[in-house]
Amino acid sequence: MNKIPTREKNPSGLHQRYYIQKVGDFGHPIPIDTGSEYFVLRLDEGGKDPIHINACRIAVNAYANAIEHHLPDLAKDLRERYPVEGTKQEGGKP
Repeated sequence: MNKIPTREKNPSGLHQRYYIQKVGDFGHPIPIDTGSEYFVLRLDEGGKDPIHINACRIAVNAYANAIEHHLPDLAKDLRERYPVEGTKQEGGKP
């Protein structure tokens, strides 16, 4: 897989934007796997772009649906914490 481009090389598309760090026991940082890729979604309501934030919430709810049978508690927690604007949540699903 090719390396994700920098912001300078792809300013309005997919580009490097965050440094990611895992948190281990007692809050101590642990290294991430070499070559791993992560995509960060803003899920709180503090951003300037409500359309972008709602799109992020749609994405995290799609993830919750995909993991529902494997990690039901996490799926439930994600749906409850990050509801999608303009949808009624019935039975825990948007």
